[in-house]
Amino acid sequence: MIPSAKSSGPSSIHPATLTGWKTIAAYFGCNVRTVRRYEQQRDLPVHRVPGKKGGTVFAYASELDSWLESREKKDGLDSRKQINGTMNGVMGPLSELVQQPYATPAGEQWVKQPSIHPWQTWILFASALLFIFVGLVWMIENHQTVSASAPAKPEVLKSNLHVPAPAAEELFLRGRYFWNLRTDDGLARAIDSYTQAIVRDPFYAEAYAGLAEAYDLLPQFGRADLGDSLIKAETAADRAIELNRNLAPAHAAKAFALFYWDWDVAGSDAEFRRALKLDPSSALTHQWYASTLQCRGEGNEAMRQIDEAVRLMPTSAAIAADAAYFHADFGDFEGGVRALKEIERTQPTLASPALFLRELDFATGDYPGYIIEARRYASITHAPDDVALANAIERGWARAGKTGLLEERARVLKAAFDQGADSSFALGQTLLLLGNPRKALPYFRAALDRRTILLITMQACPWARGLSHDSGYAALFNQVHQRLHGSDPANLLVVPVSRRLPL
Repeated sequence: MIPSAKSSGPSSIHPATLTGWKTIAAYFGCNVRTVRRYEQQRDLPVHRVPGKKGGTVFAYASELDSWLESREKKDGLDSRKQINGTMNGVMGPLSELVQQPYATPAGEQWVKQPSIHPWQTWILFASALLFIFVGLVWMIENHQTVSASAPAKPEVLKSNLHVPAPAAEELFLRGRYFWNLRTDDGLARAIDSYTQAIVRDPFYAEAYAGLAEAYDLLPQFGRADLGDSLIKAETAADRAIELNRNLAPAHAAKAFALFYWDWDVAGSDAEFRRALKLDPSSALTHQWYASTLQCRGEGNEAMRQIDEAVRLMPTSAAIAADAAYFHADFGDFEGGVRALKEIERTQPTLASPALFLRELDFATGDYPGYIIEARRYASITHAPDDVALANAIERGWARAGKTGLLEERARVLKAAFDQGADSSFALGQTLLLLGNPRKALPYFRAALDRRTILLITMQACPWARGLSHDSGYAALFNQVHQRLHGSDPANLLVVPVSRRLPL
């Protein structure tokens, strides 16, 4: 899962019928307690099986979608209008955001309270002091009890002290729903919802963590600038951790940004380990950690992490696609490809299987397969650059076979690069295949400027090893090493299939 490659991130399958509280909660990306409360207080459409003991419940995905839309219309929450630039694209300066007062709900008026006598004021004041004193004593005693029984996790109690404002919590739930759609529009609406939640409650750590997760994925699905998005993600994650240092999603979101933008391998690993210690059952954290390991060429650990993600969330088609891709890369190539094609067949709107198959076909020199998958991927994304590439390589293959295909690929990637797209690394590879290493070098340098993550293992790949004798490439590899904060990438003794080129 490489942001600059616009690959697919984790997403749950949305079946027509969802059985059980856990499945319904997973559909919204929240906990069971929240959806139970929404059923009781906000008429969430949940049904019960007649005659079944234990309160067996189920829900229809279509009804849940309609309920969410009706809530949005009922509340009058037009995020783009209400925010009105408050967050300045992300959240603006955090200091300004935290100082903002809570917004008054639309349609409500402040009611002037009747005056009270001085003696009533003193009674109220004394009662409040007594209440605070009793509460502090209880918290201290309870904290000591928790610490004595579970010394390994003395900070857990603190993480539960903040209760979000009701309106902010509903906006957070809406943000989780839209974030889980993994679409350009869905991520934009998720960012708006999280931003509104923060405006309503500036101390809502989960909303900041959600905002960080949304910006982490935006370059993949929204085709946003990698640096702009990941810097915003890291800022939001830092604020979430400041508010609640035990919030696992915040540490995972920061780990993602540290790896893909800062190239801070050690820092990213530390944040992922912290997130997994806090919540070892998070499939998302295991998946994101596996993706960074795959980029580093650490196949065994990448497969272990992604297999654990599959075990924790077996209904996620995107996690299953990542797992199939990693296994094709590092071990069972044929089995991984079969699994990707099966997911592609059963999940026709999911882009990642076609993207992964396209990369594997190109890396192994299966050009007919590459053309098929490029066209399928373009039919899902409808992105002009993807459509142009699919059309061009098909024409080039028909005209002059491999050479024609590579020439057309280089032409389209160059046009995209000139328009600001992050196609520099792929363009450099294509020019190498055409026998033009000197022409390729400026594009690899451009990829370094844009911090394209595939550069971190380029020197260890067979097709690039001979380039070290060239002073320009030697300087490039030295700069890559320096930017990695002294961390050496894997030796790539077994080069991942997707990292090969059809030389």
